[in-house]
Amino acid sequence: MKERMTDTQQDSAAAEKTITFSDFAVRSEIVDALSEKGIIAPFPIQAETLPIALAGNDIIGQAKTGTGKTLGFGIPALQRVTAPHEEGYDQLPVPGAPQALIIAPTRELAVQVAGDITTAGAKLGARTATIYGGRAYEPQIEELQRGSRSSSALRVV
Repeated sequence: MKERMTDTQQDSAAAEKTITFSDFAVRSEIVDALSEKGIIAPFPIQAETLPIALAGNDIIGQAKTGTGKTLGFGIPALQRVTAPHEEGYDQLPVPGAPQALIIAPTRELAVQVAGDITTAGAKLGARTATIYGGRAYEPQIEELQRGSRSSSALRVV
């Protein structure tokens, strides 16, 4: 006769099988920054795209709003950023120049993407700048020249 697991046992077994961002060899700084915001386990779109994107391959993902697409491509972008305090920064072709460019079709999405990237990269020393139309050009240039937020070079557009 087959034994049936109690709800507590099922919850415990499920907890043991929970995949985390660490399981994808995501940098500890990214894992820690996400963890501080209560983001521990990847959403399905992230679990599907991270192995592909982290391996350096292109991805195309389609999913409903709010399903985690931003971190599906944002984590691999951040994974490759070399911050000023890291080995290899001085060997970059142009230290301090942008290392990633993310293009979004609307101002609202650009702001949302920048927020997610800033959250995930908070412990890396990655810097973001959000540039979009409908805003005077000069303040955006000044923001870039000031070096928005931290110390590496990640530009979100």
